[in-house]
Amino acid sequence: MTDQEIKQIYNSSRWQKVRDRVLLRDRYECQDCIQRLRMAAVSGERLFGEDAKIRRATQVHHIKELRVYPDLAFEEDNLVSLCTQCHNIRHGRQPTRFVKKKKVVAEERW
Repeated sequence: MTDQEIKQIYNSSRWQKVRDRVLLRDRYECQDCIQRLRMAAVSGERLFGEDAKIRRATQVHHIKELRVYPDLAFEEDNLVSLCTQCHNIRHGRQPTRFVKKKKVVAEERW
């Protein structure tokens, strides 16, 4: 699939309806966060901070990649609700934090 074809799928009303159904099915809870907490409970590990929370799912992820399996684009069994952080981890993207750059007050002129 080309990037243009993928964009058409994500912009379609059919995708929006399927996406909304999947988020409702998963109660807007990140499924990877839930899995992380379950695994920690089983192993007796204690999590702290953000890792100890179930974050709100705002993204719907294709388990089998859309580009490779376009016929599964709208299959709810191939979709899972994730928060942005877990979605980035699934795709191997590192979330970048915005750091304010210091403003130069005046250029040094020696």
